[in-house]
Amino acid sequence: MGEIRLPYEYPISRRDFLKIMTTAASAVTLEACSSLIPTQVPPKDSVEPTLNETKAVDPTKIPPTSTEVSTTQTEALPTFTEEPVVEPIIPQMVLVESGTFQMGSEEGHQIEQPIHKVTLTKTFYIGINAVTYEEYGRYLDDLGVYYPDDDDPEKLTLPVSGVNWIDAVAYCNWLSEKTRLSPCYTGKGIVTKCDFSANGYRLPTEAEWEYAARGGQKSKGYLYAGSNDPDEVGWHAGNSGGEAHPVGGKAPNELGIFDMSGNRWEWCWDWFDPEYYTSSPDVDPTGPLKIPNPDFVERSRRSSSAVEDAATLRTSYRSADFINYPGDNGLRLVKTA
Repeated sequence: MGEIRLPYEYPISRRDFLKIMTTAASAVTLEACSSLIPTQVPPKDSVEPTLNETKAVDPTKIPPTSTEVSTTQTEALPTFTEEPVVEPIIPQMVLVESGTFQMGSEEGHQIEQPIHKVTLTKTFYIGINAVTYEEYGRYLDDLGVYYPDDDDPEKLTLPVSGVNWIDAVAYCNWLSEKTRLSPCYTGKGIVTKCDFSANGYRLPTEAEWEYAARGGQKSKGYLYAGSNDPDEVGWHAGNSGGEAHPVGGKAPNELGIFDMSGNRWEWCWDWFDPEYYTSSPDVDPTGPLKIPNPDFVERSRRSSSAVEDAATLRTSYRSADFINYPGDNGLRLVKTA
């Protein structure tokens, strides 16, 4: 399906085109308006009449008044309308009640160990589906950024791909502002900060993501998000044909959430530390407070994707990517209740 591309990879965006056309039209209008004002330059040998003289005027040579000219020519002037406001798509979300669960796995990789008890004290909402191309496309339209096949109806229902962590955070703030909520993020890049008390949209922490994927308080202890059979709940290399599929195409988990096992990687808030579980707080963990390794500026991601092995679809499986690398990465939204 391809990755979202930056605007300089294309000749011109739709918004820039409209701006150029509007500027050109304004110049034409200004020139037309300046020609409406009649001017008369007297001949060099003419003599202005004195107060006691009355100069004869030929009525056939009287120029039309500016009002007459303006009325005639204004009707032909082009008119322009403002660019329509881009309306966001409000994501469908489900309530995840606070609770306690066992995070990690003794059967997985070293970075998933040790299993440790985590308590989430705050109830939150999470997207039933990952953010789609259609949803993210509204954001790009508002920025005037073009992405390939944006009018392909089959692509619009796919989970968006090619979104780096920095852009994922920017999308969260954009959606918050568009829906008149308080943005969660300030700063940019490695100095980004999150206000978890704000009511806007944000990325989930690793703990929130795993708790929701496991089914929250309704968890039945499945290995994958909603089943012990990965084919029932997720798209992976063994059943996807090597590409992502429309959201909601597999069975949901216990909370009614789709695609938390496979289909597309989903960004989380946390800085990635492979040894974080050895020192993670037991209550409301939000990841390391600083970059664990300056040589690898990575944020956590979960869910796995349609091109990965089925084993990576486990709810405890951890991964990471560089914050400015788009890759096969998308996002799922969270909002503090």
